[in-house]
Amino acid sequence: MASFDETSLREVVIVDPACDRYADFVQAAQASQIGLHFCSDGRAAVRMSRRFRADIWLVNSDLPDMSGFDLLDLLSMHVSQGAVDPMRSGTRVSLDQVGRGMQSGIFIVSDAYRLFEEQQALASGIAGYLVHPINLDVIRAAREPIVPLFGSQLIG
Repeated sequence: MASFDETSLREVVIVDPACDRYADFVQAAQASQIGLHFCSDGRAAVRMSRRFRADIWLVNSDLPDMSGFDLLDLLSMHVSQGAVDPMRSGTRVSLDQVGRGMQSGIFIVSDAYRLFEEQQALASGIAGYLVHPINLDVIRAAREPIVPLFGSQLIG
């Protein structure tokens, strides 16, 4: 598995009042694999976005002061997102550029799967919709290159 340094992901911001659900991220930060920053509400996240660029934003869909989707609109003024096209073999191809240059990836994180939230997330053009429990491997797997099932050989 590639390290975050090799995939150019260094800084992660988690916007969630329940930081205890992200133990895997905390361990990676303690091992100096990533820089990790927590915001407990949307207002704190907006303040952070004005002065700090993160490679990945994990935004809980239900924040104490606003919905995660409302926060997306506020973050769009300060966070330059990587172009994500869900029609290109899923978002995996598009996510390859997240974290390079000034591009960030924003994920909505929900406590339980809700179809309308997933649809809203896809329509908003963010990097993805995730459901707890999540860990670093979810983000790493989203960034791994897609390997063709039969390699480059044509069958025929």
